[in-house]
Amino acid sequence: MRGLKAKRVLITGGASGIGAATAARFLEEGSVVCVLDRDAEARQKILRELPVWRSARCRCSNLKQVQAAFAEAIRLIGGVDVLVNNAGISIRHNFLDITPEEWDEVIAVNLTECSTLRRPRRGT
Repeated sequence: MRGLKAKRVLITGGASGIGAATAARFLEEGSVVCVLDRDAEARQKILRELPVWRSARCRCSNLKQVQAAFAEAIRLIGGVDVLVNNAGISIRHNFLDITPEEWDEVIAVNLTECSTLRRPRRGT
């Protein structure tokens, strides 16, 4: 990755796993990184381990939380140049046993969140 110095990066699901590795890579390139994640322990860990600008709580299936967290990230880092929609969940049991509530949560996090974050980005 080149040309990312001082770019403002927002990463959903950025406090662990692929999201944290992505944050680390952007930081290596000199980007300013803000991560959104629902896991409080993982957010605290990434703040200790990486020089991310900010880590905010966000349940990506909750439209109001997503919008508020995005607005806070814009306020803190002055805008968003790069958006990484990394948040995702899976239900780890037999497909036929997935409840309607679990299905709705998967769709909200894995699909709706991407559309929700795409909308507020316009004009930033």
